[in-house]
Amino acid sequence: MKVLSAVFRRKGAFLAVWLNYETGEVEIRESPELPKRKIAPALTGDTSAYLTVPQGSNAVSLTFGPAAGGLGQAGAFEILTYGERIVSIRPIYSYKRRRIEASIAGRPVHEALIPLERAAGNFSMAYTYAFLRAVEKDPDREVWEVRKALLELERLYNHFNAIHKLAGAASQKVATMRFHALEEDVLRILARLTGHRYGFGANKPGEVNLLEPGAVERLRAVKEEFLTLKDELLESKILIDRLHNTCRLSREDIIELDAVGIAARGSGVPRDVRAFDRFYSYKPVTCEEGDALARMMVRIEEIERSFEIIEGIDVKPVKAETELEEGLKFGVAEAAHGDVLALVEVRDGAVRWIGLRGASRVNYIAFCRGITGNIFTDFPFGLESFGLNFADAALWQGGEE
Repeated sequence: MKVLSAVFRRKGAFLAVWLNYETGEVEIRESPELPKRKIAPALTGDTSAYLTVPQGSNAVSLTFGPAAGGLGQAGAFEILTYGERIVSIRPIYSYKRRRIEASIAGRPVHEALIPLERAAGNFSMAYTYAFLRAVEKDPDREVWEVRKALLELERLYNHFNAIHKLAGAASQKVATMRFHALEEDVLRILARLTGHRYGFGANKPGEVNLLEPGAVERLRAVKEEFLTLKDELLESKILIDRLHNTCRLSREDIIELDAVGIAARGSGVPRDVRAFDRFYSYKPVTCEEGDALARMMVRIEEIERSFEIIEGIDVKPVKAETELEEGLKFGVAEAAHGDVLALVEVRDGAVRWIGLRGASRVNYIAFCRGITGNIFTDFPFGLESFGLNFADAALWQGGEE
């Protein structure tokens, strides 16, 4: 079944991207009207339709953000409540809008990677992976194997980040600090490998530039520490109790909202780009329960998978002759929270138009569906279980020619 993955505005029309997560088949449809899918308004930045007032309700509207410590970024939620329970909720993306796509359009492909990496820094490897999948013709397998290792390193520190925040919300201070330390360890490995904690500058057309390839050996100690911590974490009855049944999404919710990534897999829907990526051999990790605990359990197993993938790769600087695709091309990568996609038009070696869609753009709507009916103290457990990012959500317009 095809999922509505993205909608971009271009030349007075809408470009809708439909993706089949079983086969990888993609279809791009142009229309003067939005597709009739629940997620379609959010894909263009309009979330007002998702806030609904129950008939006869005396709920009042509150705004959480944009300057709020619990959100971590400039973003906000409009919440309807009549006390402790969340009646309805919608995200507000516009505070992080920076016209990244417009700053990319017109640049040569190799220069386009500079602003692209900064679209959402903690997913920079995924953004460059998706972009280069779109623009490289006849990609070199050795180059893409190393890119895959960098993408999995990025997945590791994002998963550690999500778990440390979940533990922190439950006041599990030891687990919080130890998982935060694991996140820092992986960021330092990336810094040694690439010269930057988020890997900026590593991926270039036809090559991966690494400074200290041997730094990846430090990952063995991180793996040993994680395996010890995992067992201790799952013994915490306080944490498990706070996550169990919190922010639950059914399989039907996922299908209706075209949700992706961790949100989908935590509800038993195996949407994972790595399942059809030619450079992976991967079976998606799923859990059926659909709550915050299920999403954490998916992360824990994916962490173990990431270690295995990286261990099987010779991480070293690589370079190959490559040609660039011309015309409108599609690329996608599975980031830690869900897929990142790029629709790119290249002419004469330069980006003439680009549309970017991060998984947060889709999955904030899924979070809002799940957290509705929960009480306010459930909010951080629900939100952190998705691992979302407002900068990643604020990309929707498409770069103008």
